[in-house]
Amino acid sequence: MADTDGVTGTVREIDATMLELTKTVTNFGIPKGLGGPLNTLKRAVGDLVAHMEMSQRRS
Repeated sequence: MADTDGVTGTVREIDATMLELTKTVTNFGIPKGLGGPLNTLKRAVGDLVAHMEMSQRRS
């Protein structure tokens, strides 16, 4: 499976979008109460990317 195919490509797009969201939110300041959920979302996206990369290496 190529890096840009299927689920892996989608996960990479989500990761790139998450990075842009983080940069934008950081530039404007994180609203009160959003810090925790944003960090949780960033961790979840990172875990998903790592899981997909490990799965791809196994196949």
